[in-house]
Amino acid sequence: MSRAMGMVGLGMACVSVMAQSSVTISGTVDVAIRQVRNGSLGAVNSEVSGANSTSKLILRGTEDLGAGLSAAFYLDGTILADTGVGGANVPAGQLWDRRSTVGLIDARLGEIRLGRDWVPTHLVWSSFDPFATLGIASANTFRSFSASRALGQAFGTAPESQAANPTLRVSNAAEYFLPAGLGGVYGSLIATAKEGGTTAAGFTRGDGFRLGWSGSGFNIAAAQFRTRNAAADQTFKDQVYGASYDFGAAKLGVAQRRWIYGADRTVNTQLGASIPAGPGAIKLSYVRADQTGATVAQSANDAHLIGVGYVYSLSKRTAVYGHMARVTNKGSAVFVVPGGIAVSANAVAANYFGGQKSNAFEVGIRHDF
Repeated sequence: MSRAMGMVGLGMACVSVMAQSSVTISGTVDVAIRQVRNGSLGAVNSEVSGANSTSKLILRGTEDLGAGLSAAFYLDGTILADTGVGGANVPAGQLWDRRSTVGLIDARLGEIRLGRDWVPTHLVWSSFDPFATLGIASANTFRSFSASRALGQAFGTAPESQAANPTLRVSNAAEYFLPAGLGGVYGSLIATAKEGGTTAAGFTRGDGFRLGWSGSGFNIAAAQFRTRNAAADQTFKDQVYGASYDFGAAKLGVAQRRWIYGADRTVNTQLGASIPAGPGAIKLSYVRADQTGATVAQSANDAHLIGVGYVYSLSKRTAVYGHMARVTNKGSAVFVVPGGIAVSANAVAANYFGGQKSNAFEVGIRHDF
């Protein structure tokens, strides 16, 4: 009898734990066929991962600690679904490259979060892009370390420095998030650890914020992330602000993102629209990059992007899509759609591309699980 009672007690304890804690697995598999033609250099056909939604694997869990307090973890890693590779290519072995955090959440006071996470500027910029900064029409097309002088001067052009730059995500972060229920107001603060002065990420420390309001069809937000750079210990500023309104028949938005490093700056201005059409949506985007440098020639290297796409939902989890995009360069600018032939900004080198156009299209399938 006592053994039976013990088994019942154990079962009740398990039910209690399950009621208070949860762990879920989710993610996306997204693969597309893409062609990118970089002017006179020719075209490249390829199969790519994550053109509509990043292919990824997510593990997350929460534990109810009582009195409105809970603990949570979140692990989010890229999957290169076209090849089966998991995690980031550079640096190799970074499995949870997108996010790896643990935190405490208080229903009244907000959340404290530690680990690797998105920078607030990317969160705001992406929220106003109809393409969510993915695929050939991404508003992040001009986030090029060889073409954007401000980024190149601040972080270098080597693949390692590009992977570790703080315009997407940062490691060793401490964050605070405002609680829900503030009349649509949302926001966060972030600071990154100096890690004993190491400069592997191209900067020694960083801090930033995000503040916005969402309600009645509106979304208005601003963000900034500043870093002290490793090379010259100057300040690099990444600033974003934008607004959108959902009319029902269409959602329209405008945003601007500025990268500032000394005399160099790249100002990206984005206009976007998402229009419901049948079981899917039409997406339209225009992004202009205006550069300023120490000389007139450097200031003439501007560009603009035009993107159009359609996503057709076959179900709540599965969709097919098609995107087209064109980048037009001015002066000696060498911005391109990702996935084409490598280009050079050196006028006497092979693959010189200054002032040419980059055209692309892609079609793909996306499944969420």
